[in-house]
Amino acid sequence: MHSINAITLLGDVILNSLRFPFFRFAYFVLYTCTFVSFQWLVHMCVSKWWPYPFLDISYKYAPLVYLMVGVVHLPCYGMFALVIALKYWLARLFKWIIRKLSGDKQ
Repeated sequence: MHSINAITLLGDVILNSLRFPFFRFAYFVLYTCTFVSFQWLVHMCVSKWWPYPFLDISYKYAPLVYLMVGVVHLPCYGMFALVIALKYWLARLFKWIIRKLSGDKQ
């Protein structure tokens, strides 16, 4: 599932021309915290299997695992920022092709 998410995220970055200011990385953090909180609430009320076994809070090292998962996500956010920067750099580099394809007469 993660690979499908990565492909759709890259497709979204390539196809849109919206700016992605640094503060919007807070949305990624907010989504992650919301997902974890939702999973905790569900498992507090209903005895179910965890989508990822290491998320089980009854595990002895669960706080350390949660911290490590958060730290591992930081390079992923950095790679996303680099992909966006690469997109804008390539757009500036090949601006004449973009103008030609869009039909600009300038």
